[in-house]
Amino acid sequence: MHMREVLTMTMLSMVGVSSAVIAGEPVFSNTLGMPGLAGSYVASFTSFDDGNGESLYATGSFSIPGVSGGSLIARWDGAGWAPVGGGLQNQYSNAMTVFQGDLIVGGYFDGAGGVGGTNKLARYDGSSWNPMNAQLSSFLSSVWDLTTYDDGSGEALIVAGNYQDLGGQSGLNHIAQWDGQNYSPLGGTIGGAVPLIVLDVLAADLGGGSRLFAGGRFLTIDGVGAPNIASWDGSSWSPLGGGLTRTSGFAQVFHMTAWNDGNGMALYAGGSFNRAGGTPVANVAKWDGASWSAMGDGFDSAVQELVAFDDGTGEALYALGNFSNSGATPMAHIAKWNGSSWEAVGSGADANIFGGYVYDTGEGPALIMGGSFSTVGGLPANRVASILSAPACPADLNGDGLLNFFDVSAFLAAFTANDPVADFTDDGQWNFFDVSAFLNAFTAGCP
Repeated sequence: MHMREVLTMTMLSMVGVSSAVIAGEPVFSNTLGMPGLAGSYVASFTSFDDGNGESLYATGSFSIPGVSGGSLIARWDGAGWAPVGGGLQNQYSNAMTVFQGDLIVGGYFDGAGGVGGTNKLARYDGSSWNPMNAQLSSFLSSVWDLTTYDDGSGEALIVAGNYQDLGGQSGLNHIAQWDGQNYSPLGGTIGGAVPLIVLDVLAADLGGGSRLFAGGRFLTIDGVGAPNIASWDGSSWSPLGGGLTRTSGFAQVFHMTAWNDGNGMALYAGGSFNRAGGTPVANVAKWDGASWSAMGDGFDSAVQELVAFDDGTGEALYALGNFSNSGATPMAHIAKWNGSSWEAVGSGADANIFGGYVYDTGEGPALIMGGSFSTVGGLPANRVASILSAPACPADLNGDGLLNFFDVSAFLAAFTANDPVADFTDDGQWNFFDVSAFLNAFTAGCP
């Protein structure tokens, strides 16, 4: 009998036709959340190099347990959360980004590190806090998001929120830019008979060049009708179809991201709305550059963040927020888009998730999540937790997420054809050692 026939019989007798191992369960980690952060919530993350290597930073409304000077902002030092320059004073912070080599932080705080003139907006150079001449001491002003954008004349810091008179300039409200020295308008500000605020800004290229997208709670921007979402091309604002609205009450856009689902780059928006143009939606929608479309059943409550992440089974769009269901399917604050519907991600979280960020803190690429939760994926996790990118399942040769006879059959076919996919030892040969390696992988299952 030929050796390969012997191997085939051996494998079939070892595996059997009824073997089935479910693969693809999410891998949660609470490394960042035990003991984690104390207080109300974590709002957002970014990475920043203070001169000693890049680290993960978190901001929100919290303190570091047992550590002084760790209010509202913290840095992960590889073993625990550490304070950042004496922290921020009072209330909360919403947003961070890196601009001109400094960490820029915005929110509703009274100061940074005790430095004068750092109300609501401050910059950290890696060792100390510095003012930005924002002049936002009024209790009516706050900063809600920050990003960078280059309209062709150089990179600028975009400051979004519900502030007034940024830098002491009358009429410079809600959205503006800073070149490192001076503040200036982006066309004109937002308007409408709603509580006005810009909650999110995003620079993205959907084709045809980079644009700045603004989302929040408004009906016009620079006089242009654009319900709650608009784009800036460097010289003028434009609506995105009929915008994002509600049939009753105020609609608002909390977060936007750009992602290619295989059909081209598109803009995805999450928030609290039930109409995208004339299309019924449920708090999440897709803009392909020409029209809006719904994303499955959407969610029963607000989407706070949309993040593209590869958990080891291919990149997918994750939604994080206040929701508990997608249609009739329970989904506790975390969901994954499969191309046609939303899927639950494990047991989810026990409370709201406000921020998500893809970063490797030493456990491999991970979707790091912040919010008001104390449990994620069945693990205790105080305000911070991660979904890890699990290694691919090598024995799942047909990619259906199951280990069964069909994978054995696929291996045997590849083995017989000297197909590289069956060279499990990667030595350029097809022999018993490859069969043994495949069987070990098959028996071990998938993470």
